[in-house]
Amino acid sequence: MFNFINKILTQEDVEKEIETAVEENREINFTNKTLQEINLSDRDIRTNISFQGAKILGLAYFNKTIIWGNLNFKKAIIDNILYLGESTIKGKLDCQEASVKEALNLVGATVEKNIDLGGIEIKGFLSLNKTHIKGNLNFKEMIIEDIKSVAGTIKGDIYFEEAKINGSVNFEEAMIEGHLNLKKTIIKGGLNLTNTNIKDFLILRGLVVNEKLHLQGLKYKEKVL
Repeated sequence: MFNFINKILTQEDVEKEIETAVEENREINFTNKTLQEINLSDRDIRTNISFQGAKILGLAYFNKTIIWGNLNFKKAIIDNILYLGESTIKGKLDCQEASVKEALNLVGATVEKNIDLGGIEIKGFLSLNKTHIKGNLNFKEMIIEDIKSVAGTIKGDIYFEEAKINGSVNFEEAMIEGHLNLKKTIIKGGLNLTNTNIKDFLILRGLVVNEKLHLQGLKYKEKVL
């Protein structure tokens, strides 16, 4: 892999690394790099991509992208939005202990394996509306906070409406400053809300959970059934 030392990578640099990785039949690797921003929308990427420990100064945009391997943002810092709307990830999505400063959006996405957001910190909302997740979802110890600015407040909400989850969902010890909306969500495994702290509403209207539901220590402002 080419080496960028103390350099902020541009979109041109990103494209060069993708081209080189394909030629060398290896993972696309931006581990611990600093990037201006990423726009890989409407692409067909045939390998794993790693942004582990990376710092992204702008947005990370993957609209309608197909990734045939894993997508790794573990411990990455993203100063804007991470957008994966309508994308397909054939492997797993790993965002453990990442920091996203302006919302994480997976609306309409399909993930063939697991999603791990354990310990992630998100300012603004997290949307998984109409997603299809074929593995498990881990949100243990995640923190989702409001964004307050002169223009107004973006609530730290989680949207899960009409999502389909083949595995289990774990929100154990998560802190959600807004509401958790599970309206019309189908979870074929279990749902763990043990010690989850929801500052606003817990919306369960039309929720289907096929296996065990864990509610010990759950806190919320009000429940909507």
